Formats: sequence, structure tokens, C-alpha cells
Amino acid sequence: MLSQRYLLKRGLPTYIQHAEAHRKPRWLPVAKSKIYRIPKRPEISVDERLELRRINNAYNTQMRAIRRFYVEDWVREKSSLESATSEMSQRLEADEWLKCEELNDKWNKQIASDREERRKKELEAMEEFALLRMEAKDKALKERIDRASEKIKKEKELSTTFVTRENLEETIENVLANPIDYNFAIDLKGNIFEGRDTEIEYEDKKKAEAAN
Repeated sequence: MLSQRYLLKRGLPTYIQHAEAHRKPRWLPVAKSKIYRIPKRPEISVDERLELRRINNAYNTQMRAIRRFYVEDWVREKSSLESATSEMSQRLEADEWLKCEELNDKWNKQIASDREERRKKELEAMEEFALLRMEAKDKALKERIDRASEKIKKEKELSTTFVTRENLEETIENVLANPIDYNFAIDLKGNIFEGRDTEIEYEDKKKAEAAN
């Protein structure tokens, strides 16, 4: 069975081996020979105990006084800073409020002027649109009147040719005396021959007659 010293020397780093002579590694448990050993409490004399108590009480008293001094000084400084800061903040808030009011009034005036200008432009545009619409309607009405007048004028001119009760016999005699034949014929070459009784003369016939 291997001893504990051999395991320490073989398995642990070198720097631990150098400290082996002075201190036992902290991860090792208490030695078996020292498990039940109770160290002897040091004996202090009565005079020394009283002196230590007096020194300790004096130290505690002085530290409490120092802490209290710093706390009171800090509280006093904080209160003064807060009062000054509050007064300054109130003054700054008041100045900022006035500036905001002035800026708001300026913006309101600018918006009001822009709104009034926009309303004027809209009214002008509406008036111009209404005038253009009225002019267009007047022009259309005038054109309709002109067309109607022209049509009436043409109808009046055509009314002279109408068959009435007074000129009925004269018109019948004129039609019978001057008959109009609306019949016509078209040959393959596109020549038009008007009338029902019109005699058609062909070019071949004309050439033969000319040769004779």
C-alpha cells in the first residue's frame, strides 16, 4: 500500500511540493492524530481584559461619531442641494413654460394665416371653376341656338319647294312634263348608263361601224 507522502510527491504539481514543508494543502482533511485535539484557550488577565474592552468601546464610540458626522453633513448638503435644485428647477420650468407658450402662439398665428390663405385660394379656385362652367354652358347654349337657327333657315329655304294645296296642280303638271328616270346600269368596266331606255353602245360595235 502506497503512503500518503508518496502520492503527494508523485501526483501533485511541483509548486505544491515546495510548500509541503511549511503548510498542508487545504483540500486535505484533518490528520487523524489531530481530529479530537482541542486547542487550549489562551488565558487573559483581568486587567488586560478590561483594557481591551475600554479600547474597543472607545474605538466604537469614535467610529459612531465619525459616521454620524458624515451622515449629518451629507444630509445637510443633500437638503441644500435639493432646495437649490428645486428652486432652480421651478425657475427653469417657469421659463420653459413661457417659451412654450410664446412658441405655441407663434405656431397658432402661422397656422391661422396659412389657413386663411388656403381658404382664399380655394374660394378663388371655386369662383374660377364656376365662371368656366357658366361660360361653357353659355357657349354650348349659343351653339345649340345657332344650330337651331341654321336648321330653321334651311327649312325656310326648303319650304319654297314644298307641295301645298295652292301649287298642287302645277306641281303635278311639271312632274308629268319632266319625268325623271332613276334607273341606271353599270357594265364590267364600270361605265354608268343612266335611264331605263338608254341605248348601250359598245366599243367593238363603234370600231366596226368606223371601219365600214
